[in-house]
Amino acid sequence: MPFTFTVEHGPEYVTVTSAGFAALADLCGLFDLVRVTCERHGHTRALLDLRQVEIQFAFTDHLALGAHAASALRSMGRVASVVAPKFRVGTSEKAAQQMGLRFRTFTDLSEAIAWLGC
Repeated sequence: MPFTFTVEHGPEYVTVTSAGFAALADLCGLFDLVRVTCERHGHTRALLDLRQVEIQFAFTDHLALGAHAASALRSMGRVASVVAPKFRVGTSEKAAQQMGLRFRTFTDLSEAIAWLGC
């Protein structure tokens, strides 16, 4: 399945919903898209719904993704991602947090929305 995404501009945050097989470069590009979209529309919060995304990442890929997320989204107030339980590792999340990004990964969409503060 090809990697796809949609962007929805809500009043409080941007939601990016993705599906398909994603390489590291695809998800790094997705974080870049979120940054530009939020900057241009004045959002400080984002929700990434990645529950339908399939990955095959090594430990170092997770670290690289977290570092890229922190770099790309450093100006954001909060960023939440929602992933399928089988992909909930925590390495990307911890790497991003250690670099100063207010970022959390969830397996439940409603918990992610609540954490965003909306």
